[in-house]
Amino acid sequence: MKIKLYHHFFLDKIKKYFFSNLIKNKKRKKVCVAVSGGLDSMVLINLLLDIPEIEPEVAHCNFSLRNKESNEDEIFIKNFCVQKNIVCHVKKFDTLYFSKKHKLSIQMSARKLRYDWFKKLVKINSYEYIVLGHHFDDSIETFFLNAFRGTGIKGLLGIPKKNEKFIRPLSNFTKKEILHYAKIKNIKWRSDSSNQEMKYLRNKIRSILSTFDTFYSFSIHNGLQKTINHLYDENFLIEKKIEEVRKELTIEKKYDPFFWKIKCKNFKNLQPLSFYLFKLFSPYGFNDIKSMENLIDAQSGKQLISKNYRIIKNRNDWILISHQLLLENKKKTYMITDLKVANQISFPINMKFFYNPEKKNKKDLFLIDFKKIQFPLLLRTWRKGDFFYPFNMKGKGRKKLSKYYKDKKFSLLEKENTWLLINGNGYIILIIKNCLDNRFKVTEKTKKILGIQI
Repeated sequence: MKIKLYHHFFLDKIKKYFFSNLIKNKKRKKVCVAVSGGLDSMVLINLLLDIPEIEPEVAHCNFSLRNKESNEDEIFIKNFCVQKNIVCHVKKFDTLYFSKKHKLSIQMSARKLRYDWFKKLVKINSYEYIVLGHHFDDSIETFFLNAFRGTGIKGLLGIPKKNEKFIRPLSNFTKKEILHYAKIKNIKWRSDSSNQEMKYLRNKIRSILSTFDTFYSFSIHNGLQKTINHLYDENFLIEKKIEEVRKELTIEKKYDPFFWKIKCKNFKNLQPLSFYLFKLFSPYGFNDIKSMENLIDAQSGKQLISKNYRIIKNRNDWILISHQLLLENKKKTYMITDLKVANQISFPINMKFFYNPEKKNKKDLFLIDFKKIQFPLLLRTWRKGDFFYPFNMKGKGRKKLSKYYKDKKFSLLEKENTWLLINGNGYIILIIKNCLDNRFKVTEKTKKILGIQI
């Protein structure tokens, strides 16, 4: 009777988590459970198998870090899935090689490999969720782990119960509760010897917390749970304020491709400035507060670069953009072999080509002497040493493209995102949306005209 009551206690809490908080309708949902073979994940998969509304499958990562032990874990899980007649996905990783190649710690490498694979499984199999076995003790360990390393409020919140497609139904259960449930239900699991290795900070924290007796352990859990709940509330208010500031600073924002124009002159009204800079820009990989503060008063054109983004100072504003996109633009070249099919090519800008066009009927139209055109034409961005002869320019006429951009007060972003139409002999025909090269202009001797509409 006691076992049955305890079983319902767990199931009721899990059902409430799934169906009250995450899934509004009662339709059967297909989920994938990450199962390592340890206590937490084995309790989780057994619990979910008892909920009719859920159709669970299993995903197991073999990180090849414990030799025979890792392979035995894999066999144990495969046998369990055969017995329960459930689908089992297994992925074997060379974690040590990945760690050396990407210069990451073993733990960070395993985490990246695991989550990248899980995301692929969601797409391939259309899972509602990836279900993970993290519990409340894991959140406490994460709380101390991040506190020791140095963190803000967000780092003290522990492990989230849900983020994107990842959910953790055991988040409110303690390790002792899970262990007690496993014993009374006779659930089998495997122990991970690496959890005893004191070279990992998390294991050291776990060992210290385990030294407290039952009374103090309960007091600590209860107190930390209240602390984390208070931090969640405070973090909610902070994030709300940050969102208000973000809207006030934003001049323009687009997502495909990513582009964010910001009123950086208003930064000085924010106090404390370092806090706001970190909260606004750390999600894009910018953590050097001093460099960001210096960029506020820097010359136009100065920039900061993170792994995936760049911030460019553009007069009184900042422009935050994916620098990878600009690098791709710089490398990318489009070839036009024949004008008959040119209008069918997908260019990074909207362009149309016309033979002998009627100028009065078309806006933003550049007219070119077709006789001077040599195929293939190229479309690319500027390169060092580029020069051209600006349309109807007096004097010698020749001008470096870098000097032209400077005179026009182009921002770094505009320079790198302005396309050039190049003749087959290497000469610049047209700076798209800006200026025609004088050598290709239409004259009285021109017999055939090529019109390019931007």
